Amino acid sequence: MLAGLLIDHDGTLVDSEPCQFKIWQKILTDFGIDYHFNDFIPRIGIPGNVTAGYLVGHYQLDISSAELAMIKEQATNDFLLNQSFPLMPGIAELLNWAKSKQLKLAIVSGAERASVLRSLALNEIDHMIDLVVAGDDVEHCKPAPDAYLSALEQLSLTPEQVVAIEDSASGIQSAKAAGLTCLAIKHSFTTPDKLTLADQSFSHHLNILRHLAQQF
Repeated sequence: MLAGLLIDHDGTLVDSEPCQFKIWQKILTDFGIDYHFNDFIPRIGIPGNVTAGYLVGHYQLDISSAELAMIKEQATNDFLLNQSFPLMPGIAELLNWAKSKQLKLAIVSGAERASVLRSLALNEIDHMIDLVVAGDDVEHCKPAPDAYLSALEQLSLTPEQVVAIEDSASGIQSAKAAGLTCLAIKHSFTTPDKLTLADQSFSHHLNILRHLAQQF
C-alpha cells in the first residue's frame, strides 16, 4: 500500500530551472562568461556545489568552487526574498490528493536546505510537508541514494511503500539506487534519454495524480 511520496524540488515541485539558469547566468556574466540555457541543461538536477566545481574547472574561473557555491546560494536566497519559484502545474492538486489519503510527503532535493524551506514557505505549502532532506543534509548528493535513504529512515517507510517523483537523470538515478519506484515529469528541454531509468514518464502532474489514484 502506498504510504508516501518523495518529491524532488527544482523542476519537479517548482518550475525553478529557468530561474536557476538566470541566477547562474548573472553570476557568470560578472566573470565575463557568456552563458546560455543550452550550457545549463546538462547541469539540471546536479547540486549547486557540484555545478560550482564544474563551472570553475570548465571556464577556468579565478575563484574556488566553495566560494562560487556560496555566491550562488546567496544569489538564490536574495531571489527568494522577493518572489517564489512558481509551483509546477498540477502539483498542488497532487499534494492535496496525497494529504487526503494521509500519505507522508517529503521533499528530497539536491539544493540547499535554506532555499528549499524558503521556497516552500513562499508557496504556502510548508505545512503540508512532513520532511525535507536537502543536499547539505547528506554526505553524498544525488545521484547517490543517500538523500532518499535518509528520507525513508526518518519517515520509517520501506522502498515498497513510497513513490519518488523526479525530473532529471541524476535524481532518477538516486531514487532507483535507493530501490524506489520513480515517476518522471517531462520538460520541453529534457531529452527522452535522460528519463530512461524512470519507471514511467509523464507530461503533467495531473497525469501522475491519475496514475497514482488508479494504483491506490
